[in-house]
Amino acid sequence: MKKLICFCLTAAMFSGCLIGCSSKSKKNNSGKTEPETTSTAEETTSPDNSGKPFLGKWESYKALVMGEMYETSYAGYPLSAVAQLEVREDNTATVNIALNPRGKTRVYNYTWDITEDQELHLKSPNDGYYCRIEQGQMIMKYADDDGTEIYLMLVNEFTNNETPTEAGLDKVDYSGFMGKWEAFEVSSDGEIYTDKLGEYPINVAFRLEMFDDKSSVMSIIGDPQTYEWAPEKKDQLYMWGDYEGFSIKLDDDGCLIVDDESNLRVKLKKVKDFTEYDFSAVSEQIPDEEDIILNPEENEEPTE
Repeated sequence: MKKLICFCLTAAMFSGCLIGCSSKSKKNNSGKTEPETTSTAEETTSPDNSGKPFLGKWESYKALVMGEMYETSYAGYPLSAVAQLEVREDNTATVNIALNPRGKTRVYNYTWDITEDQELHLKSPNDGYYCRIEQGQMIMKYADDDGTEIYLMLVNEFTNNETPTEAGLDKVDYSGFMGKWEAFEVSSDGEIYTDKLGEYPINVAFRLEMFDDKSSVMSIIGDPQTYEWAPEKKDQLYMWGDYEGFSIKLDDDGCLIVDDESNLRVKLKKVKDFTEYDFSAVSEQIPDEEDIILNPEENEEPTE
């Protein structure tokens, strides 16, 4: 599942300097010596205003990705869902990303500092971004500078991209969705797989564990990804990550159906424990057929 954007930050404040002054004793015209007086200035801290232009709420309104500028939508989502950044005076910040069909937000907490080039440096243990201000807009780019640039404008309030859900869902029992699940059928682009997905048995290709704290982990070919989930209907949940989302239902046979509602549909059955499988024993090179299933957009030929 291809990722587009994530943001991170770290903190450091500049210290001020101390300023002191004193007056020496001097004689007056009468020849008398005036008493020596010394005035000690209170310690003062020179404020660091280098981060001031970045403070506030910023929302993406266009994006440059792989040489193409997106100005109305990105991958079918409104550009306001790409990044919503709030920078605060205490050197902390949050970034909201909502690139999924329901507009569900994934919130990331960060810290920030200012570089010698007067850029806002957003860092985390995982990755980072550099931000600059040009003509009243903020421009974000990856720390490794892959050419992607996200353009943000200052706003009073963020756009709400979330699709409304049914009322009263907080009283519905969703315990039947919880637990460990293994795939027994995968549908993609009109093809149905029930035995193997490439070199991998179907039941180890997709695994899902749902937790009652509204989190979940889906493992795709041994690679676990964390998600959040929330009730969407009385018989349906919605699960989302950084850049994707899935509806989740139970069918009449008690099987779980995970559907991205565009290309991928997975049926899973509940298990007590996941089947043991040595992924390292299989070739690291994922077969082309399997890669098309997992990342169809990455195998498309670029259009002129």
